[in-house]
Amino acid sequence: MATEVILKLIQNGPVKVEGTTTVVHPDGKEEEKTSCYICRCTKSNNKPWCDGSHAK
Repeated sequence: MATEVILKLIQNGPVKVEGTTTVVHPDGKEEEKTSCYICRCTKSNNKPWCDGSHAK
């Protein structure tokens, strides 16, 4: 049974991913996340994850 994944767009901020999902990186590495924030501003030093750099 599939579970729902919700993407919340935060104004002037990241995308909040709620629900279990698999993230596949360019090198093929896979990570399972239950909740995370994906950077949209491209300023993060920890891409693809948001590190709050958009607010600086």
